[in-house]
Amino acid sequence: MRVLTIAILIIISGNIKAQKFNDLFEKGSLRIDYIHTATHNNEIISLDEFYHEPYWGGSEVNLIDTFNYGYYKFEMTDSISSKILYSRGYSTLSAEWTHTNEAKDNWRSFSESIIMPFPKKTIIVNIYKRNKQQDWEKLSSILVNPTNYMINSNQKTKIKSFKIHDSGKPSKKLDIVILAEGYTEQELQKFMKDAQRFTDTLLSWSPFNNYSNNINVWAVPTVSKESGTDIPGKGIYKNTYFDSHFYTFDTERYINTVKNVKIRDAAANAPYDQIYILVNTKKYGGAGIYNYYSICTADHPKSGFVFCHEFGHAFAGLADEYYSSDVSVENYYDLKKEPWEANITTLVDFDNKWKSSVNKDTKIPTEININGNNPLGAYEGGGYVEKGVYRPLPDCSMKSILHNKLCPVCSKAISDLLEFYSE
Repeated sequence: MRVLTIAILIIISGNIKAQKFNDLFEKGSLRIDYIHTATHNNEIISLDEFYHEPYWGGSEVNLIDTFNYGYYKFEMTDSISSKILYSRGYSTLSAEWTHTNEAKDNWRSFSESIIMPFPKKTIIVNIYKRNKQQDWEKLSSILVNPTNYMINSNQKTKIKSFKIHDSGKPSKKLDIVILAEGYTEQELQKFMKDAQRFTDTLLSWSPFNNYSNNINVWAVPTVSKESGTDIPGKGIYKNTYFDSHFYTFDTERYINTVKNVKIRDAAANAPYDQIYILVNTKKYGGAGIYNYYSICTADHPKSGFVFCHEFGHAFAGLADEYYSSDVSVENYYDLKKEPWEANITTLVDFDNKWKSSVNKDTKIPTEININGNNPLGAYEGGGYVEKGVYRPLPDCSMKSILHNKLCPVCSKAISDLLEFYSE
């Protein structure tokens, strides 16, 4: 009888949560496109367009972000009560650009988007920036009346999507949409095989292998006029769907695109939480930006590693743990503050990182034992910084080209988010 009672309470609780979501939101998503203009020290948000997209791929239960990750966040609030209805943290390409030398003397504009369930009542969307002190500063407030006829409900780009890994209802799963870049009409069969291959690779990595039933993967075969991608440093330019290119911020292997609107229009053909752009080239490269998108090349021998490494950035907000590479950012972390990423620390607030998982006999900071047997600790070097930033272990798939070797801290961060999205 007690078991039956508990089961009934669980069902009732689930129905209450679902009813609450249905009371607040319509079918589909609200997408807000805006222009983000910035220099090293200044930022401006300018509204571009509203869209009512056909699918909502996110949770209907976990509406409020509890992780506090990202260089930005947005909050959807009720226009009358100011109650927060939905929130998410995220990062952007523009945030990286503001740390480059170019940003010290120039303004630059980027198209960006935020996605949320479509509201039934008038809302206010507040966008915040994380400052150097790790405090949130409001950048913009946007009033949205859902009956406004200026909200575009006409889906601009209609492409048939294919579900290549099916675990069930999108609201109870992490939904990943893979977009084709640099694949011509004649190469779309290759794209579908590539998308399946990388899906299989991701689901073979720990901890994703333990959550394969919590993940859906969709493929959207966007067609390019030419095969490949731009390699500006070698004078190679191709006519591709998302106009992707290497040499982002003058780093050769950094492949990316600034065609945000085209990306979002294509992704709207499936319910999604994460966007992954797969580029049809043999050259090594990739990128992953938290709750923004991931991008990876398809045919380099190390592309399987890159696919999963970049997804660690984009999905779980994991930091790069290397510090001796030719990155193009400067002064990325304030060493007097604790970085928000789960897998690095300045030891300023180590108690709220992975300290509780460290053996009490392990010295902090932790010296590398060249003979091996290195326990979980705090090893100096990470986040592109050689001194003052620490990582959990001497090596990890977020530091080196290591297949399926995520450390316990990175694995836990991923597992926590997978459970959050699939409750």
